[in-house]
Amino acid sequence: MVTAGFHRIDITPPVGAPLAGFAARQGVSTGVHDPLFAHALVIESGGRAAAFVSVDVLGLAADFVKRVRQMIRARTGLAEEAVMVSATHTHSAPVTVSTFFNPGEALNQTYMDRLASAIDDAVAGASQNRVPARVGVGSGRVSGIGRNRRSVDHLPVDDEVGIIKVASPDGRPRGVLINHACHPTVLGPDNLLMTGDFPAFAIARIEAELGAGSFALFVNGAQGNISMGHSSELSAIGIITPGRTFERAEELGSRLAEVVLEKLPAIATADDLPLSCASRTIHLPFNVYPSPKETAAALTDAQSALDMLQQDGAAVEQVGPAKTRRLYASIRNFYAGEAAALPDGRLPIEIQGFRFGAALFVAVPGELFVEIALRIKAETRHPVFIMGITNGYVGYLPTREAYRAGGYEVVSAKVTEAAEDLLVGAIRELDHRLMAEAA
Repeated sequence: MVTAGFHRIDITPPVGAPLAGFAARQGVSTGVHDPLFAHALVIESGGRAAAFVSVDVLGLAADFVKRVRQMIRARTGLAEEAVMVSATHTHSAPVTVSTFFNPGEALNQTYMDRLASAIDDAVAGASQNRVPARVGVGSGRVSGIGRNRRSVDHLPVDDEVGIIKVASPDGRPRGVLINHACHPTVLGPDNLLMTGDFPAFAIARIEAELGAGSFALFVNGAQGNISMGHSSELSAIGIITPGRTFERAEELGSRLAEVVLEKLPAIATADDLPLSCASRTIHLPFNVYPSPKETAAALTDAQSALDMLQQDGAAVEQVGPAKTRRLYASIRNFYAGEAAALPDGRLPIEIQGFRFGAALFVAVPGELFVEIALRIKAETRHPVFIMGITNGYVGYLPTREAYRAGGYEVVSAKVTEAAEDLLVGAIRELDHRLMAEAA
């Protein structure tokens, strides 16, 4: 018999907390548009259990995830490899991970302790709330949400919406997990209200349609180069393009919800779903940077040049590129410090897999480019869903081709172009291992 349970905990910090995601954002949070949550779904089948956790934050460090998993294991008995902790990647949530977005800004340890307890409580609550259920995996297609922000025609994108359907024993839908690849960045650096962005609107719409006691949670996909089409470089230096409104976020969230609700009736469910979990660590080659002393000097020079232009009242056409050069110098300086701390020039990351029936869910701790996910899906005969920004945060993971083109995401990637094939190889290995168990 399958059992499933869901629970959520409010993780909204006090107003005044700094918001993560945009280096150009000025000021701290001034209010709450919609509360932030840690959502947890626990499914048990055949004596094996797995937990999906979705947290409304930009990202979480691997060490933090390790700490939370240990707390969950001590409390619930769930194995660490059976707990998948994802960040939705909303850019309107508190700072929860140290990145080039917030160099030198210390995390609020009181809040991080509260967040760890909230995630633990969410999983424990979901485990305790388990009741007999029927579970199935399906998918739909959605258009008009994500656009490839690095190409002229805004393609390719992954328009697939992965769906885990949880139903009561009589077949009535109780809730869903949604997997879709797109930056939750409808709201830009000018927004100072806390929000889950478009996924929060999708969740609210689905739960309203399914009725009292229902649930929904969102897990992002391979969204490294997928957003609403807003330029990542312009956003990073604080230039606001039209359409970055809560009305637009609600429109896109509703569009995603409509696809899920439309597909739910056709997704078959079972009460004996095969379930298994696995995890492995791989090592990605870190980029080679000058010494921290050299990158710090380059950052000082870039800042001085920008200051001079602004003091002289230079035109936007001059100030914009200077802001970009300053941003890039800041990123390289941040990563030079990380590189100096790595003993062998390799970055260890976790690749995790969950098998539910004939479908595979793969967790990657970074912002994977969509082309890599599409490559994996094309090479696999059964359904595969990529869960991005999960179990850690290592920044962007571009394709080999993207490295030749350069740009914001490539400068923001801390690993070399060899990462693509290493990632694909690790995912294939997990796929073979987990699907062989099903054979």
